[in-house]
Amino acid sequence: MQRNLYVLVVFIFILVVGCDVPTPPPVLGCMDIAASNYNSAAQEEDGNCLYANNEGLVWSDDFNGSELDATKWVHETGNGDWGWGNGELQYYQSENAFVSDGTLKIVAREESRGGFNYTSSRIKTDGLFDFRYGTIQARMKTMDGKAFWPAFWMLPVGGDWPCDGEIDIMEQWGTNGITTQTTGAAHLGNCPFNSGQHVYESFYANIASGSYADDFHVYEVRWSEDKIEWYVDGNKKNEVIPSMYPPQYKWPFNESQWYLILNLAITSAGPSVITEFPTQIEIDWVKVYANE
Repeated sequence: MQRNLYVLVVFIFILVVGCDVPTPPPVLGCMDIAASNYNSAAQEEDGNCLYANNEGLVWSDDFNGSELDATKWVHETGNGDWGWGNGELQYYQSENAFVSDGTLKIVAREESRGGFNYTSSRIKTDGLFDFRYGTIQARMKTMDGKAFWPAFWMLPVGGDWPCDGEIDIMEQWGTNGITTQTTGAAHLGNCPFNSGQHVYESFYANIASGSYADDFHVYEVRWSEDKIEWYVDGNKKNEVIPSMYPPQYKWPFNESQWYLILNLAITSAGPSVITEFPTQIEIDWVKVYANE
């Protein structure tokens, strides 16, 4: 009898305490699967769905043709200055980017070209499309594997680095395991560049399960005066404002016109014995919306 009474008391306690546990607020986001910023985790509509036919859409590429649209993208070739400033090990060539079945593929291959042992592609909108401020999105599927470095990012037209800035919308670094983290950053500093005159703010977002390479994800920046925000699949991951940077550096993100870049690099650390070639990133679409 005494034991039964104890159980009853514990049960009543749990009921009473449980009633005092606050209900977490609902996850806000776009709940329309037809929208480009659909958020599968959203529990309540936030009223900010974006659509391809919105008046705010100022530029897009759905990669629905049979070849890369030369009115929208320009190839960059070679290995740049010191591997595009990062000691990268690939030679960029146009042959490694192609459009098929509604997506753009950028392929990394193990092959000799221009004195380097790997090839890939790097494309940009410089000279064809540039802008300042807006919502910038790409729906992409990346890869697993050490040394792979896919990126979706922006530079200012005719700018110097780092004083004129760099906005990295999405970067991922492959490891010998699966790709569980994605990141983005905003770089600035003084020119001419030296190692003590460059700073950046970044973040790392872990995927809940599996790899970012398992499926397509929407990588996004919402950029306005004095603020840059990063989203993955409609979920906010980070933001930066001028006060987050040392005061001796100019905030360059309210100036110039900017262009888009997509590329797949091979890092200076190089592949491991289990890195597999060829491999690719796949881009379903890229969209730029003007701010309201």
